Amino acid sequence: MTNLDHLHVVHTVAETGSFQLASEKLNKARSAVSYSVKQVEMLYQVEIFDRSTYRPSLTRDGKVLLGQIRHLLAQAQQFEDFVRDLKGDVETELRIGVSSNFPIPRLADLLQTLKSEFPTTTLHLEVETASGERQLMEEKVDIAIFAAPSRSPFIDYREITQMRFPLVVAPELLDQPASEMNKEDLARHPQVVVKSTDEKSPDVGLLQQAPKWFVTDMSTKKALILAGLGWGRLPDHMVAADIARGALVDLEVMGDVTLPICLTKRAGFNLGVVGQRIWSHF
Repeated sequence: MTNLDHLHVVHTVAETGSFQLASEKLNKARSAVSYSVKQVEMLYQVEIFDRSTYRPSLTRDGKVLLGQIRHLLAQAQQFEDFVRDLKGDVETELRIGVSSNFPIPRLADLLQTLKSEFPTTTLHLEVETASGERQLMEEKVDIAIFAAPSRSPFIDYREITQMRFPLVVAPELLDQPASEMNKEDLARHPQVVVKSTDEKSPDVGLLQQAPKWFVTDMSTKKALILAGLGWGRLPDHMVAADIARGALVDLEVMGDVTLPICLTKRAGFNLGVVGQRIWSHF
């Protein structure tokens, strides 16, 4: 009898349509994925995937077998959930990744609830910049909150809010009406950018012809922009009051940017009691 891990690999290859994508989703080497599939095929003497094409496709027997695999995996998951609920298992630790764009005070009520209901659970809040998806997929965090303009099939998303990112500049940096500013005018001053915490992820939203000043956090970025040293985008909740009192000017020269902010977890990842409480909170 084969183990459930091998069957899960077969299911993932079928769902993604690729051995390579399955290896990325499962965080396994491609050779390990191929090995698991081969083990199942050898054990049951059946060819599950036709490998003669660019992408592996299910054979007739593979399609029938996949239906049973899905049923078996679902039953196994139900059993795991039942045992966890029966035991009342509470995670000893939980890692939450939070984008630096997200207002931490919005988590205050949730954290107070967790403190009260799960006093023995240690929480790790990992504040990140433009690396939420990678942190999640590399299992550095269990749950993550970040802007998700695009969606990955390997991640479960729950949209919790929309956030606007106005492009702002101090009024003393303007030598003409804001409505007349263009990209060439902006490029005469530094663009202040928070460097991504993911070394493999390129910084986005850059105006190529402008000089760049890189900083490590949002507070420093805002301070430099307020001081008239450069310009850049900041989340609306950080600058709304400054725009209202005239300390910053909201420019439309590079268009409006509003992004969905999502609570996320790895697809197929089973949250424990504390994780489920966080997921249901939003």
